[in-house]
Amino acid sequence: MEEAKKDLIKADKSKKTLLLCAPKWPKLEEYVKNWIIDHRKNGIAVSTKMILIEARRLAIEMSITDFAGTTSWCGRFMRRNGLCMRTKTTIAQKLPRGYERKSIEFHKYLINMRKKVCFEIGQFSGLL
Repeated sequence: MEEAKKDLIKADKSKKTLLLCAPKWPKLEEYVKNWIIDHRKNGIAVSTKMILIEARRLAIEMSITDFAGTTSWCGRFMRRNGLCMRTKTTIAQKLPRGYERKSIEFHKYLINMRKKVCFEIGQFSGLL
């Protein structure tokens, strides 16, 4: 309680601070956070549904009986721990039409300019 008072005294009066309450199951949240971080390090996408399933499994394993594992808990957990949902994109950005043709034309233009004005290849970088 004393620590909470100290935090409130130190808090910036002009901003909304300390809006999130302390977790009811800190050990559970620590395990879930580490689980998410490990999965992300290994390149495995983690959804909120996966987080809830893992949290419920861990709660049963830790003999926590009053843990419901709702989506609102998941949202608060994510905010408390500075986590956000990431989406992997599978579709790459499409190149513009005629990209290859324009690229070849540009290279031909550079070669012709080099021959015409006697530029060295290294001197083109300042022109682009």
